[in-house]
Amino acid sequence: MERWIADFARHLEERRYADATRRAYADELVRFHEFARSRLKRAVAVPRDLTAELIAAFAAARSLERIDARQRINARTLARSLAALRGFLRFLERRGLQVAEARGAFPRVSLPETLPSFVAEQALNALLDQASAEAKDDARAWRAVAAAECLYGAGLRVGELAGLTRGRLDEKRRLVRVLGKGSRERVVPLGARAIQALHRYWIARGREPASDDPIVFGRGDAPATTRTLERDIRGLLGRLGPNAAAHPHALRHSFATHLLERGADLRAVQELLGHRNLETTQIYTHVTRRRLKAAYERAHPRA
Repeated sequence: MERWIADFARHLEERRYADATRRAYADELVRFHEFARSRLKRAVAVPRDLTAELIAAFAAARSLERIDARQRINARTLARSLAALRGFLRFLERRGLQVAEARGAFPRVSLPETLPSFVAEQALNALLDQASAEAKDDARAWRAVAAAECLYGAGLRVGELAGLTRGRLDEKRRLVRVLGKGSRERVVPLGARAIQALHRYWIARGREPASDDPIVFGRGDAPATTRTLERDIRGLLGRLGPNAAAHPHALRHSFATHLLERGADLRAVQELLGHRNLETTQIYTHVTRRRLKAAYERAHPRA
């Protein structure tokens, strides 16, 4: 079975799956292989031993695993584990192996509906304006402001911002070419505030980056790491108070939520965020729907 797992890993790499996804799937398949070998008391034969009974037993055993003495793994972890195994069986079937029976044995995992956290428009704009006014000539403060303006202004992920170079930024047309998950490239607009913040950051650093240089730096001339940018953003958003969303992804969530609240087309927001599936983008409609429902109940005479 090790050979098939290795072939599947190469297949995911060829399909340009994200590194984190490939690592997670590999870990889950190794876990399944160890479970199957322990249960069968011998080496696993593919596809003969990949039965519906084995799949169901693995799913049950995985659902009972614990993170510690008090907490079991959550539903999302279980769903990821089964998604990896389901993808592996689909890969085998496409290679001509008979695993249809096993593929039909996957239990349904109910995932909790969690709404993405975001920052209110007025509070976020006030924070960014205040941080810009207070940054003065502090390069680190301007880096935090520039990073926040880029994440919120273009809906970027932190990793996408860390990988951006100056050559990917078209200041005249205010566009940026972003390399997203799965090495998929998209072109998104970047606001004037974000570009101004970048220039103030470069001035505070003492020089502008060359075409191949990153737009945000860590130590010296090295690109800023995602951890560095996350620390900067958490420090900035933490000024909103202990109950406010302080993780960097909240800026991406705010970008999508504010666009939809102002009437942006869902498909356009999908393209801007770089989502492969529209269903992923639709989670932001749950946030706006809650507000629209509240407004309806307040205002409509027959609500």
